[in-house]
Amino acid sequence: MKKIEGISTFIMGIIWIIVGIILDFIIQLASTYSKQGVVNWLHVDRNNPLGIITMVVVTAILTILTVKILVYAVRKKSPKTGLHPFRADKLVWVGYGYLMILGAGLLTLALQTLITHQSMTASNQAELEEMAGKGGAALVFVVVLAVFVAPLVEELIFRGVVLNYFFKKGPWWLNVILSGLLFGYFHVFQEFQWFALLQYSLMGVALAIVYKKTKQIQYSMALHMLNNGIAAIGLINIALGA
Repeated sequence: MKKIEGISTFIMGIIWIIVGIILDFIIQLASTYSKQGVVNWLHVDRNNPLGIITMVVVTAILTILTVKILVYAVRKKSPKTGLHPFRADKLVWVGYGYLMILGAGLLTLALQTLITHQSMTASNQAELEEMAGKGGAALVFVVVLAVFVAPLVEELIFRGVVLNYFFKKGPWWLNVILSGLLFGYFHVFQEFQWFALLQYSLMGVALAIVYKKTKQIQYSMALHMLNNGIAAIGLINIALGA
């Protein structure tokens, strides 16, 4: 009986991951096309404020719906999932996690330089920098997705679902590694790069550790927002310097 329940949980976990990823792509596509629809309808510039506002509103609505759906999925295995009062003893893990992410970046850079004798920007990051460099609506799109949508949706998928549906009763590290690898592959599947996979996977492991240590997903979300927020400052500087 327990074996059947385990298989059922595993299958449901896969289904929820697929659902989450599909919803994530819907958010991105809908936000882009809603803005473009307003621009075409009004025959205005692509950076017209009405287009940008429409894009942000559509993104917000779809993100809220997606979060509600994924929270429902996670609560089936972790009923206490939700927004709790932040506690200093747990909030400190956001700082520890950020140090782990910085260390992962330095380790990846060192290995890449040692093996290839050059440093290359991950294609995912390069694409974001290129979009941000266009400024206006493109910059708003990148910042909103990176700083708000990704930390909420990706944490519910790769930490909330993965850590609660897969190997929850197994060794402590097993679903942490799985969470990291799935998170890493999600960021490189369109243009695979080994060192980018390593960097994103280690970041995913750091986020998973924070979730495991605090037992509340809001702290891994906060860490994800912190990391992407700091990166977004660099993207804004690129746009301003363009």
